[in-house]
Amino acid sequence: MNAMTQAFILLLAGFIVVFTVLILLIIIVSVYSKIVSSVQNKGKKDKKTKPVVVKNEPPAAPVVTAETETAQDSDEIPLEIIAVIAAAVDAVYGEKPHRIKAVKKARASRSAWSRAGVLDNTRPF
Repeated sequence: MNAMTQAFILLLAGFIVVFTVLILLIIIVSVYSKIVSSVQNKGKKDKKTKPVVVKNEPPAAPVVTAETETAQDSDEIPLEIIAVIAAAVDAVYGEKPHRIKAVKKARASRSAWSRAGVLDNTRPF
């Protein structure tokens, strides 16, 4: 056998080994994913067999209580903003009971220079 024939046989054997192992790994991963999904779905099926009681009551309106004004919190939040926050909470929680206990302005956690740096570095292209 000359060197070119041996190189071709070695190349072909390498391709066969690599692709065989890749196919074997694909099969192992797909079988493993089917096993995991069947185990996860089995737990969900057990929960779904319980009877669901549907109540005809309308969802409770969100309760908004205003927090007392402190010396640091001299700015009041407009009622429109509180209504929008309450509507957003209602949209997120839906039928689940929920209550807004307080609405207050967030404190600035960064200095003006830090915020300017963040805005400058995260500006879209």
